[in-house]
Amino acid sequence: MAVAIGASESSLKRWTDQGLLTVTRTAGGHRRIPVTEAIRFVRERQLTLVKPEVLGLPASLGPVKDLESDKGDAPDEIFYDLLRSGHDIGARNHLIARFIGGERIASIADGPLRSAMQALGEAWHQNPQGILMEHRATEICVEVLQELRNMVMPSHPTGRAIGGAIGGDPYKLPPLVATSVLNECGMQAVNLGADTPIDVLELACFGDTVEIQPDLAWLSVSVVESLPQTRNTLMRFSDRCQSADIAVCIGGRAARELDVADHPNIEVHGTMIEFADYVTRRFGPRTA
Repeated sequence: MAVAIGASESSLKRWTDQGLLTVTRTAGGHRRIPVTEAIRFVRERQLTLVKPEVLGLPASLGPVKDLESDKGDAPDEIFYDLLRSGHDIGARNHLIARFIGGERIASIADGPLRSAMQALGEAWHQNPQGILMEHRATEICVEVLQELRNMVMPSHPTGRAIGGAIGGDPYKLPPLVATSVLNECGMQAVNLGADTPIDVLELACFGDTVEIQPDLAWLSVSVVESLPQTRNTLMRFSDRCQSADIAVCIGGRAARELDVADHPNIEVHGTMIEFADYVTRRFGPRTA
């Protein structure tokens, strides 16, 4: 880590002695700093990475605040242009730079990811080129989110969550975003993926092993096939979750169409920042 940020070993020792860095000990008694902890420290202290490759980050990342482009001070437009052109390395480096620079995954999801994918989704309806751009952009974002998840995977989870995209919803990116946000909030999160019927989520929550029951069940809702039937099934599922002290959250562009906000055990969120803030309030801030 010292090499990555251009600091001395004595500085690292001082930070660990002060409790600013959490370390583990090897069998020989040497200090070891997990990569996730090193990245957390860099983000919190707004440090410049001299050699990001030491932490497994792109060597081309450079100073995290340098997002130079002809777009000037419009980083979301920079990201959109990178995705639209299929520049996977550039898009990856851009989002990782913003993350290392201190942006939360929830903010990245509500900002550049949402705006870019909405614009590309509109192009999807126009011609085969639009379909290519949208599919390609989705895969680029999936890969970046999986990488970000690895950087925030909690070693001591504050709770356990299970969820996916509701039955009939084919979109795989929103549930991956939700899982990544949950991880950053300190939760152990299981993503059941796209097109997950509520009955399947219920089975995952109330299996034979009580010990693996989640603290939170969540659903991404981009499309709804049958509003009345889905609403009734969700209400019944939430009643059962309430009796087992399992919180239920739904979000996505079609979530409010279900009209379940009055249920005492269902939280409806319009943004990932709202979702992240709720999770932190309900289950506490993440630990190292």
